[in-house]
Amino acid sequence: MSDPEDRMQYALAELEKHGRVSVQALAEHFHVSRETVRRDLKQLELEGHLRCIYGGGVKPRPDADEPIADRMRLNAREKARIAERAATLLRDHIKIFVDAGTTTLAFAKHLRNWPDITVYTNSLDIVALLADAGHPNLVAVGGDVRPSYRAFMGPDPVDLVTRHLFDIAFVSIATVDSRFGFMDLGQDEANIRRALRKHSKQCVMLADSSKFGRQGSICTYEFRDVDILITDAPLKADFAAQMDQTQVKVLYA
Repeated sequence: MSDPEDRMQYALAELEKHGRVSVQALAEHFHVSRETVRRDLKQLELEGHLRCIYGGGVKPRPDADEPIADRMRLNAREKARIAERAATLLRDHIKIFVDAGTTTLAFAKHLRNWPDITVYTNSLDIVALLADAGHPNLVAVGGDVRPSYRAFMGPDPVDLVTRHLFDIAFVSIATVDSRFGFMDLGQDEANIRRALRKHSKQCVMLADSSKFGRQGSICTYEFRDVDILITDAPLKADFAAQMDQTQVKVLYA
């Protein structure tokens, strides 16, 4: 049986050479299961050495999020469960904002069944999804297009948010740190989420368990800024204590 430290050092060397590593290739090289390799890569991700994607890992991008195609494949089942749980908070005749992210995109699929809800979003993919479904109360929040994030960013979305009051803001996040709270990797998305907190009656955070225990570069929300957290697995003790102390309601999918 190979040593975990040897496997991880080899993976880091391959990552440095090629920019990405493959679960299948590493499993074959060390004659171990793919699940063993996934655990190794998850540990390297927690240490900040790489970013796990479907089928392997890539070099982290400290100043930007991964392309949405990679992020869509990561923890897809967990995101679908979170989305289904979030949909139970919906009711007719409310005005909501759904920000740009892969978990919020999964959630937006449920909005096709709620034509009486007014939906604002800065996500290109959510706009396309609901427009194709013929949703009658959809508002695309325009701005500068960020192609890799597939979203409208910049000052225009923030300005629009500040001129409205939303019943619920459904938001996502890049990472969750037990000390610094909910964190982002880019200033634009952090600015929109902060504005949404101030201009929404309720802030609902959709964050799968892979987001916890990692640090971003921007402190977007303190824990007390969120009213409801929806996630897919029981929180570790330090996060559970923070949620209890700040009276964040936690829902499990």
